[in-house]
Amino acid sequence: MRNRVVFILCMLSFVVISCDKDEAEPERFTVQDFSATNFPQQWKLVATRSAMIPNAEITKIEGDAERYIFNEDYTFQKKSKIDGETIIAEGTFSIDEREFIILEYLEESSIVKKCNSQSKKEFLYFSEGQLINSTAVACDWPYFYYERVD
Repeated sequence: MRNRVVFILCMLSFVVISCDKDEAEPERFTVQDFSATNFPQQWKLVATRSAMIPNAEITKIEGDAERYIFNEDYTFQKKSKIDGETIIAEGTFSIDEREFIILEYLEESSIVKKCNSQSKKEFLYFSEGQLINSTAVACDWPYFYYERVD
């Protein structure tokens, strides 16, 4: 009987010791990091994924096709290269209670991803260290993935 008690205590000790070591989680960028102390920030388009195909593969984007530049005064620029020409759209951003980054453009622009032709807003959110633009998914546009450029 005594051997069983010792065995059980040893097993419990082993379980406690083995569960004590937490694996280090990779550092992830969150909306809390999106504060005035971390500006200016640049986020570059790195991939897209179809919204209409379940479990669609992510398509990587090479080069410098598009980027957002966020400033500490809550202004931003979006730069897109289309046919060798750089198009720039500007506006202001805010963060709502759901932690979406709401971009409101000063003027309508062809580089604003939207379903409504009159809209001047985009919505971004954080996921696994990336900013994701899914504003126009409802009208068959893909998801757009951006990573921070240091």
